[in-house]
Amino acid sequence: MTAMIIGIEQARAIPWPTANSHKHSRGRLAVICGGRLQTGAARLAAAAGHRIGAGWVSLIAVPETATILACHETERLIVERLPEQSLSSLCADFDAVVLGPAFGLTDGQASDLLDMVQGFPKPLILDADALTLIAQSGRDGPLWQAVRARTAPTILTPHSGEFTRLAGAFDPDKKGEASLKLAQDLQAIVVHKGAQTWVAASDGRLASSDLATPFCASAGTGDVLAGLIGGLLAQSMPAFEAACAAVWIHATAANRVGPGLIAGDLVTALPAVLNDLVPEGLRARQP
Repeated sequence: MTAMIIGIEQARAIPWPTANSHKHSRGRLAVICGGRLQTGAARLAAAAGHRIGAGWVSLIAVPETATILACHETERLIVERLPEQSLSSLCADFDAVVLGPAFGLTDGQASDLLDMVQGFPKPLILDADALTLIAQSGRDGPLWQAVRARTAPTILTPHSGEFTRLAGAFDPDKKGEASLKLAQDLQAIVVHKGAQTWVAASDGRLASSDLATPFCASAGTGDVLAGLIGGLLAQSMPAFEAACAAVWIHATAANRVGPGLIAGDLVTALPAVLNDLVPEGLRARQP
């Protein structure tokens, strides 16, 4: 089994704006929120997607959650979801969606997830609670089978606990092989996070990165990674390449922050990382 080592070349290949770019041409990303006391994870994902270049980023939430979001958000738009509205209908005009960070694990949320998996025909990033709901559905369950049936890119971003719920116990020394098997079982791309992160695609492509710092062991850092992938997908970057680039950028930002890192620091560190990657003509001019 041959795996590519994720490096700066993958990060430099992310989409860059041109002189004719505008906010809509740079991609529209939606992030789905959970309950009113669990807004932070979705906000982190949305901020990361915005920083990585998506031109229009919205948070979709029920009214009581939308009110909380409106107290904090200035750059991201808030979309209220009324009881009669399906998530897939609200997301129809977006180019990519992140679903799962602090989303919730109720039967209603499982139904919403199934609606999105079946009814959203564009790239979908599934993280956190979405992964648990798929695992609870089981391999013969409707969610698992719906993920397998999708034709648009689906990217799952489990940490090892979530991975074990989905795939069962695995040999840590064979993390790459296990990640590839799950990607093939679900016909999706799997970003298996950890000290060594593996990106596996159902077509057999496999890549790894060992750039992660232990200071990334902090709540919310995975939500930032999901948002980075979502922002790149919203800009039409191919899914496997977007996942690899996001892994490198995420780890590089974390290493620049180092001790004391919390998830929001990754978002703050992104402009400097991107400035080192951007073509010369777009680089920030120093005074």
